[in-house]
Amino acid sequence: MNNLLSQAEIVTGLILDGKQSVTMFNPERFPTQYARVITDLKKGLSREEILVKYPETLIQPALQAAHSVNGLGREADWVSIMDMAYKNELIEESLDKAKRFAQSGDTDKLDKVLQDIKSIRNSTMRLNSILASEISDEYEAYIPSGSKALDKQVGGIPNTGLVVVGAKTFTGKTTFAISLMEKFLNEYPNKKILFVTLEDMNEGWKFRTKQILGERDKSFWDRIRVMEFSENANSIIEEASRHPDVGMIIVDYLEYLTKESDVSTYTEVYKTLSTGAKTLAVSNAFRSMPIFLLAQFGKTLYKGGVPTPEALPYVDQRFVYMQIMLYTPEGDTYSDNEENAYTLPTTPKKGYIIFWKTKNAKPHDPDFPGAICVNHSAKFGYDLSNTGEWFSLSASTKREVKKKKV
Repeated sequence: MNNLLSQAEIVTGLILDGKQSVTMFNPERFPTQYARVITDLKKGLSREEILVKYPETLIQPALQAAHSVNGLGREADWVSIMDMAYKNELIEESLDKAKRFAQSGDTDKLDKVLQDIKSIRNSTMRLNSILASEISDEYEAYIPSGSKALDKQVGGIPNTGLVVVGAKTFTGKTTFAISLMEKFLNEYPNKKILFVTLEDMNEGWKFRTKQILGERDKSFWDRIRVMEFSENANSIIEEASRHPDVGMIIVDYLEYLTKESDVSTYTEVYKTLSTGAKTLAVSNAFRSMPIFLLAQFGKTLYKGGVPTPEALPYVDQRFVYMQIMLYTPEGDTYSDNEENAYTLPTTPKKGYIIFWKTKNAKPHDPDFPGAICVNHSAKFGYDLSNTGEWFSLSASTKREVKKKKV
């Protein structure tokens, strides 16, 4: 069946199953019974609340219909399918009117209905392009992060795109992410954050966050959605799509989404999160979506000293908007590694936030890449509240690497 009712039943089930994003669909194009469900989902009602509110005779057939399409639940363009079904429904109604007017000889009304049919064909088609003149000129590639260090030294964080934050084990990746989360929430009172804590349980994440940030009232916790399991990167994008007030995603961390020996799984994660950021941005209220992905240095790739991009395994640079590395030379036995062309001062209680890539921005040009030196402590991590000091890692500051003796 290709009629509007049957397609609406399938799409409603797919949305409830998390295989389609409710933000992409217009409730006005659904039959009344399903339009109410879609409207409630857009308002933020959960699947459980929907199951309680609506009769089983409405919801169960929708879920069964969704299961019947198998793999097409994610692969097919259900927005276009719904648009086509809605258009056909309107055209069929108009054709019935046209037939009656033709039989009665009312040519004026017949001509009017035929014109309406043509308008319906044009107006309900999904457009894949728009005129450049219709595109807003109000756009900034980078937006404030709420951190003085990042905003002053590198212009903030990407409006939309994937940011990879790498560090070796036990050097404060999660602490950095939690601190940045707080700064972001302070900067944007209307936005929420999705924090994907694959390394820890929800309770463990909250306990650690309270240790770093201190006690907070309920209104603070109400602005953070925490996700402790994810089958793959796509499920993270799907979860964020259910909450249009989410303005940033933090994923802790990459290796829980990949297979160590399979390069393709790394590329898939990078691509999914990068393209997912754009998909979420065009459908939420902010038209922005930075995604921070935390990652571990490779066991055999990092040998001490200033970490370089090669320390992270299988990074697909095509999908990375900004690449950051965290470094505390005070605790690095090999901080003056003679095989490393880059050096940074070792200062007590200081750490570095290193920037190797910032697409669409050239901070401190020509002294880029570089690092922000900020206060650092084992408990509270990197101090993002102060502007810090910039240290260049450009070609002019590189040193000659001593060749190994054979």
